Amino acid sequence: MTSSSGLDLWRGEFGNEYTKRNQVDWRKRVPFWYGVTHATGARSVLEFGCGPGWNLTAIRHAEPMVCVEGVEINEIAGNQAADCGLTVSNDLELPPRAELVFTAGCLIHIPPAYIESTMQSLINKSYKYVMSIEYENPRPLEIEYRGEAGLLWKRPYIEMYKSMGLTLIETGVLQDDQGFDNCRYGLLTK
Repeated sequence: MTSSSGLDLWRGEFGNEYTKRNQVDWRKRVPFWYGVTHATGARSVLEFGCGPGWNLTAIRHAEPMVCVEGVEINEIAGNQAADCGLTVSNDLELPPRAELVFTAGCLIHIPPAYIESTMQSLINKSYKYVMSIEYENPRPLEIEYRGEAGLLWKRPYIEMYKSMGLTLIETGVLQDDQGFDNCRYGLLTK
């Protein structure tokens, strides 16, 4: 999905430090995910880049009957998610499919050469819904991240998904008090 050097960075100490540094109160996210699961009726959810499982834990508490799974390449983060009782894979190529497939702060780290194929892969893994929760910008904009170039891009992710044939259902901004870092979300359907 992305270059091996980028993946190696997130798999290694850089990703470990990110996991230690970024802590989220998943309880703040429960109302948002309650709304999403009830609006879509999705009974299976797959998150790429699930980290320690904050979103999946919130979804499980919002709607216990939803089957949640994650994909995470950083071993420490994946183990933390598994310790919470979540099903997590580190295999980017063979994850299961789900009714709702989403990313939250993951696409921003995909290099330009791989972004379209990554987004298409996410669409292909979805039976019906795709959601993007990312830092948006009308035009692609690279941002230096922790002193490193080539690690973070703001883009018009929702518009990119629409240009790939998806239909936007709703969009909005998720604030800090909702447990998110002022990200724009877009819920789309195939």
